[in-house]
Amino acid sequence: MNILVLKKKNVTDFAKERNEMLEKSNSVWNLFLDSDEKIEGIIPSETRSQAWKSINRLLRHDNNHTSAYIFRRKNYFLRQYVGDDYLIRLIRKGTGRWVRKVHEYWKVEKGHIGSVPDIIIHNTAPNLKNYINKMNYYSTLHARANYEEDKKSSLFKIIIMPIVKFIVTFFKSKNVVFSIMQSFHSYLSWTKLYLRQY
Repeated sequence: MNILVLKKKNVTDFAKERNEMLEKSNSVWNLFLDSDEKIEGIIPSETRSQAWKSINRLLRHDNNHTSAYIFRRKNYFLRQYVGDDYLIRLIRKGTGRWVRKVHEYWKVEKGHIGSVPDIIIHNTAPNLKNYINKMNYYSTLHARANYEEDKKSSLFKIIIMPIVKFIVTFFKSKNVVFSIMQSFHSYLSWTKLYLRQY
């Protein structure tokens, strides 16, 4: 298994970068991590090395029908837990590809999807200034991707979508500050798309 960590700065097409990393890999199985992520075992006392061993055991017993594995990812905002999401990160080379320039995802073209018990820990930002800069950068990429996908913004979306984002995020995270930040990201994304259109 090869571990591929995207450390390149100022990336404008994350799918392209991930696909290029995969193409250069000589391993059948490839685990994708971002620079702000790490692997943790499902049992708190389990060491990181034991978590790696459990993943390797899983792959040794794979029946060749599985093309990708889903991880549970625990997200932290300024060291506070703000909820989980589930992402494909462990991939068999030649079974699919990464798509979309930002908020990219793995598109399975053959095989089945499995899941692993181990967890990815995602520390979104070390401080608020870093997170705001990150949010501004990603909202620009998101607006550009939506524009290229012919998605449309409107004054209605600029007003309503951030409200919806706040409600959904707060329901998951129970964190007011994080929910406001996510709502503002939504506002920036739809506003920047609107300004591109007119």
